[in-house]
Amino acid sequence: MYARSATIGIIAGIAIALPGLVPGFTLQSTGAVDLRAAGHEAQYGVVPAAVHGKPILVVALGGSSDRGAIQLSHLGSQLPEPGRYPIRSSWDEAGSDTDSFHASFMAGSAEHPRGWFHGESGWVTITKSREGRISGACEVRARGFMGNDSANEDRWVTVRGSFDADDSMVATIASAQ
Repeated sequence: MYARSATIGIIAGIAIALPGLVPGFTLQSTGAVDLRAAGHEAQYGVVPAAVHGKPILVVALGGSSDRGAIQLSHLGSQLPEPGRYPIRSSWDEAGSDTDSFHASFMAGSAEHPRGWFHGESGWVTITKSREGRISGACEVRARGFMGNDSANEDRWVTVRGSFDADDSMVATIASAQ
């Protein structure tokens, strides 16, 4: 009995250490803000009736990071198929653009923001997409303002990153157990 429990523990430990099994992200920004961030806070979820009464799927990377965070939003409640999607700066009037992403980037933390930027162009590449997990990379060119100069909204950053995100409902259930 002890050997079986120990074996299961070892297998679980190896599984946790293998890349792709644990959620994670990396971010690097250049331009108005130069930073690097990495961590395990990578989740996605659906926000119902968010744009023109339609749901959006949101991939959130680094939400509690003190370095920075990025949010990638895709119209609809389904995971996008693997492929490359453009970053657009606004939703279309009908709320029917399911072939693009929208992005926002916050440098710093919620308590100590260094700047906030809205994606104007770039791309999101989805490499894997299955229930409970979405993986990919992004490059976002974003415009916004620095925390100490919010009047100047014409500051630019380029953010590059990669992610392996879990469904936030699964993460919430797992953390409650």
